[in-house]
Amino acid sequence: MRILAIGAHLDDLEVACGGTLAAAARRGHAVRMLVLTGSAYTNLRGQVLRTAEQALSEGRAAADVLGVPDLRVLAFPSKDVPFDGATAAIKAELADFQPTLVLTHHPFDSHQAHVGTARATFAAAKPYKAIWLYEGMQPAGQPMVPFRADVYIDIGETLPAKVAALKAHASQYAKYGEAWVETLEARARCRGFEAGVRHAEAFEVVRMPLAI
Repeated sequence: MRILAIGAHLDDLEVACGGTLAAAARRGHAVRMLVLTGSAYTNLRGQVLRTAEQALSEGRAAADVLGVPDLRVLAFPSKDVPFDGATAAIKAELADFQPTLVLTHHPFDSHQAHVGTARATFAAAKPYKAIWLYEGMQPAGQPMVPFRADVYIDIGETLPAKVAALKAHASQYAKYGEAWVETLEARARCRGFEAGVRHAEAFEVVRMPLAI
């Protein structure tokens, strides 16, 4: 399998599907993480909370923890992913990587860059047969339309790697604190209970071919 995971920001993929990506990499599948923005951001007063250099350093460290060295980071604005430009960029990545499975944001996320990334992914990936949406995270991931869990991936073996990858994003860990990690662990336990395993990540299927 060849998995292309597409996110707006450095840390989005670790939060939503880091356990799945780590599990896939451990089983020998080809995995690429594509992040559309440099992920620097400021608060409403203009104070810099994370520089692009810091975000990239943290993102590379997190990807290494997951065992996914193939990390591509583009330079679209952190809070505004443009539809046309992002669609063209994603098309180029799809043509280069030729994935058998594409993962992206839920299109009804409450973060505008996440929505822009999802829309651009759908447009770029029209020829591709398998697209799953990963589950968003508060405060940026509160959907207007509820997330529907269709597929569960057992991440019992890779939850420690997911947690370590989250903590590698030191700026975000400092911002949200240990509750950030505890909440994600609790959600993995909840999704695992639904799936009949200890810990899991959930995905909503846009399309997925089956051979019978």
